[in-house]
Amino acid sequence: MPDNPPNYSGRPSVCRNCGAIVGAGETVCHVCGAPLQQTVARAISLRDRHALNYARAILSRPYIFTIVFLIANFFVFLLMWQASGMSSNALWGAFPESVLLSFGAKTNYAIQYEHQWWRLLTPVFIHVNLPHVLINMYSLWILGPWVEKLYGSAKFVVFWIATGICGVVASYLTVIPGSRPGLIASFLIKYADEPSAGASGALFGLVGVLFIFGLKYRRELPEGFKRAFGTGMVPVILLNLGIGFIGRGIIDNAAHMGGLISGAAIAAVVSYKRPGQPASVTIAWRVVQITALLLVLVSFFFVVKNYA
Repeated sequence: MPDNPPNYSGRPSVCRNCGAIVGAGETVCHVCGAPLQQTVARAISLRDRHALNYARAILSRPYIFTIVFLIANFFVFLLMWQASGMSSNALWGAFPESVLLSFGAKTNYAIQYEHQWWRLLTPVFIHVNLPHVLINMYSLWILGPWVEKLYGSAKFVVFWIATGICGVVASYLTVIPGSRPGLIASFLIKYADEPSAGASGALFGLVGVLFIFGLKYRRELPEGFKRAFGTGMVPVILLNLGIGFIGRGIIDNAAHMGGLISGAAIAAVVSYKRPGQPASVTIAWRVVQITALLLVLVSFFFVVKNYA
């Protein structure tokens, strides 16, 4: 019997050099003599632990109204397609102007002369064809959960509806019949009072919110959040503005800018829900949220009543 019996505590392992099975507690492979590498757990720094806890607290929050708005937009879209005779041309091209107007598309004439004020809101929930709704709803699926998780559902609802209305108002103000805007001015100015619809103004509003969020709270955000928001949103903004400039005359850039600026302005004065804060929402924000949702329902009630 050896004077010093081997220590067999632990589990057997496999030599990474030759593949032989090495007994528990051995530090050298008995076949090839290669030393066994001991796995040492890397200590997590206080900074990394803070970032991990921050991300977990934010990502665990629900995003119910992002899903609600997705369903609402697709539901209205299906109704519009049915009203268009479920034509494939309408699906991929554009719904007839009569259908767009019936469901609440914005025209300056209807707002100004027929006093159909609900058209300042209803365009946020209608789209002109399938690619239009798919692109916008994909964007909502990407941006919406972040804003709703960071600010809470009540503020998210208010952001979506308020910036959507601001986008429609900006579109309304930049329609100048008979004007001849130059190359630069044509980015915003429209000379024809054509039906306008889409959620892109509200989507740009969410971009504006995330842009200001990253700048406003940069000193307290973990590194990953700093890269994603704030200056990280600049390429997204510039890319979409470039696309808008190329597609001016087709894309309602004024609505985009109205949503972007209003979203940034709102985020500048509204605070987000920090990790660790109680889940309760102030009565004031809950009242504003309910009011905003009721405004949507009342607007579509007038749509139905007007064309019943």
